[in-house]
Amino acid sequence: MISLYQLHEGIMPFHKLGQLCEATKNELLTLTQQNPTFDTKCYSRNEILLQQGQVQRHGFFIHSGKLVSSVVNETGELRHKEFYFAGELCILFAEWIQKSPSFYQISALDDAKIVLVPLAELEQDNLRALKLKLLEQQLLFKEAKEAFLLLNTLEQRYCFLRDERPHWINGLANYDLANYLGVTPQGLSRLKSRVNKAQSTTTKC
Repeated sequence: MISLYQLHEGIMPFHKLGQLCEATKNELLTLTQQNPTFDTKCYSRNEILLQQGQVQRHGFFIHSGKLVSSVVNETGELRHKEFYFAGELCILFAEWIQKSPSFYQISALDDAKIVLVPLAELEQDNLRALKLKLLEQQLLFKEAKEAFLLLNTLEQRYCFLRDERPHWINGLANYDLANYLGVTPQGLSRLKSRVNKAQSTTTKC
């Protein structure tokens, strides 16, 4: 039986995972450049930008570095929801739409330079088209992530990221990637070794 990972990217249900279109990235960059009054801040690794339970006032446009949204559950365990890379606008969309306190925290995965984009600014009529694009892409991301996590084995998910999203594999710590995939760091290390060994054997043959 053919796996979903082996299907052509044009019909893979998770091919949009973490992919913000270049046109939207350019619009976001233009927005920050045309608004020098937007605050720009630098954050250190593990520094929290938005506390869990805090009301979200800004989106975080990533000039450099990486962010992660996470939740601390009732047992004190930290679980990652999503990663955000340079050129992306980090927003918790459900909280934005409902204007509710944040269910997640947002923190820096490494040193990051961030432009704070007031969410009130994105409610202006002249930015309605950009807001719609962001909401549309978030829907695609959500659908892609559900398919990615539910319809594939751990090995298939890892291989997709390795082949199609190498900046995830190369840019994220083993702990953070394992947390996202729902496996222990030790389990992910064993999987990497097994996949790399199998690939090496196939190449030699």
